[in-house]
Amino acid sequence: MRTLLWCVAVLLLVLMLLSGAGFLQGSLELFPTEEQQRQVRWGYGVAFVGFAVLELLVAVWLWRERRVRRAARR
Repeated sequence: MRTLLWCVAVLLLVLMLLSGAGFLQGSLELFPTEEQQRQVRWGYGVAFVGFAVLELLVAVWLWRERRVRRAARR
């Protein structure tokens, strides 16, 4: 279970970094209009926040599991 959580955490981190890069880069069209740039940045911004929240939830889950394992050893 712990290995699966770590894999999910890494995947979410990669997706978060890609959406952050997309937010900074903007539209990948050759000559995008200002409206296209704004829409793409909104989309990537929302995706970044969503992935960041999911990453935080997985990190908290891993932290709690670690605390439970340590308490069980004692």
